[in-house]
Amino acid sequence: MTTTSTLTNLREVGGPGLQDARPRTVYRANTERVDADAYPHGLAAVVDLRRDDEVARVPHPLGNTDGYRLVPLFDPSTVESGAQAVQLDEQYIDWLERHRTGIAAAFRAIARSDGDVLVCCSAGKDRTGVVSGLLARLWGASIEAVGDDYAASAVGLADRFAAERAVSTDPEATAVAQRCVPETMTTVIRHVEARWGSVAAYLRWAGLTDAEIAAL
Repeated sequence: MTTTSTLTNLREVGGPGLQDARPRTVYRANTERVDADAYPHGLAAVVDLRRDDEVARVPHPLGNTDGYRLVPLFDPSTVESGAQAVQLDEQYIDWLERHRTGIAAAFRAIARSDGDVLVCCSAGKDRTGVVSGLLARLWGASIEAVGDDYAASAVGLADRFAAERAVSTDPEATAVAQRCVPETMTTVIRHVEARWGSVAAYLRWAGLTDAEIAAL
């Protein structure tokens, strides 16, 4: 097993400055075989949104720490639509209802932390992107800033995406999966606010209490 010293898609949720006055810092990242010191020091919690099989293939480098929590976003009782069927914003919007239990569990894990938090999945773009986008908007980030934070993953994942394209047997599906533009996440946030009124209202609908939302 080889390791590297950096995480290319690690950053603060919401972009620079959004969390400056907040009591904790929430980071977002991909998951790779990296050294433990690639992560911010002093994390109180690691919220890993991956499935069990993904964790088995690439164990989280902080998986043995006290704050590590495996909180799969995908509900294993549901069946995903075919990858060829829809664009990413449509997939993410589907997740809001199909995987609301996992989304609520992720937010609950963040709310219960007494310090800095890392939220991660495999690439740090899709599952992490949805949680991060909702969280940043809840904190008051503009829709444009949420979109820009999502799109920043295109730079962080450039090498990973190139490697995936090189071995892909379905270039069209790969292109859909790798799409990383602001409009994807701004469409999701606008849907949330049209459907539920606000991110806070969506989280209540998903099962969070007012106290849990306030703790975020």
